[in-house]
Amino acid sequence: MRYLLVAMLLVVAGCSGAAEPGTCAPPPAPDVGSVEGWIGYLAAHRDDVAFVVDDGRGTRLEHRADAVQPMASASKSLNLAAYARAVALGAVRPDEPVRVGDWERWEVFNPSTSSHARALDHLGIPRTGNRARDPDRVVTLDQIAHQVSIWSDDAGPDLLRARLGDRALLDTARAVGWDDPELISNTGFVVSLYTPELVPPATDRPARRAAEWALARRYATDPAFRADADTRIPPPGVEPAWADGGPGGTARQLEALWSAVGHGTFPGADRARAIAEQDPHPPPGILGIGAKGGLISGVLARGVEIRRDDGTVATAVLLVRRMSEQDTRRVGEDSRGFSDVLVASVEDPAVTAAIRCRL
Repeated sequence: MRYLLVAMLLVVAGCSGAAEPGTCAPPPAPDVGSVEGWIGYLAAHRDDVAFVVDDGRGTRLEHRADAVQPMASASKSLNLAAYARAVALGAVRPDEPVRVGDWERWEVFNPSTSSHARALDHLGIPRTGNRARDPDRVVTLDQIAHQVSIWSDDAGPDLLRARLGDRALLDTARAVGWDDPELISNTGFVVSLYTPELVPPATDRPARRAAEWALARRYATDPAFRADADTRIPPPGVEPAWADGGPGGTARQLEALWSAVGHGTFPGADRARAIAEQDPHPPPGILGIGAKGGLISGVLARGVEIRRDDGTVATAVLLVRRMSEQDTRRVGEDSRGFSDVLVASVEDPAVTAAIRCRL
């Protein structure tokens, strides 16, 4: 969450102030490892990026803000907001006990160390592979929500959806200004990679999302289907198209949610902030930075809200699709450049001007 705006601000040497026509220098070379490089990336991939930048002080920039793009795990923020709202309305208790085995019904088999495994480690729960050794151990609903935020636990969002019900998610979306949301099923989306014959084409987004939720519930309750799915190998070459057709929405929709969280405009926004704002020592002048991102094959997304001690709230959302395998891998290894450019886009007017130059 921390960021430094030092030499990397050289990007704006020829693109400062109001960025009138003719004042912008040529964009720097694309590089997903730095703020400067990300400015170049936006210029080089205009048709595959969508963003909204609002500094909370009168400057707002949008590019392809209404274009539907995959969001990967950034879309989990709606489930977390719905949980926080449900607590505020008294529909669920944050200390509600959840059996770990019931949580893990939504965790799709993964031979590598998964985000769920990291969540178990964070909670001090012994595991074998990606599963708890004692499935009868109990955690709370609030602990699961925090693991979704901190480690992007993949089992938590569907558990929350099943517990809250779709109406709670739709009502939350309406409350924060996220019109016509695609309700995600992380479990079903992953299972669909292994069972492509069970889902409609990715171009039929509503039918695809409904089929994924049906897959998730079947995976969670049908041991034979689960065992079959866990032994499958994805067909060669399908992963990029699968990821590109995954659950998503628009930059404007995701920005509306983060604005509502930052401004506290819906019941439970304070709890949503407590879940999202994980940095205990934000930079001077900032009360909190809340964020949720996501990364899968060729897809990168992140939403951010920044609350300042002067009462202003900034938001930034950046969605990226069709990213090269090399760049996807680089961000997976170190995402600081990506995180930094979102914060810098609303915290330093020079960087905001550099982004305006790319519009």
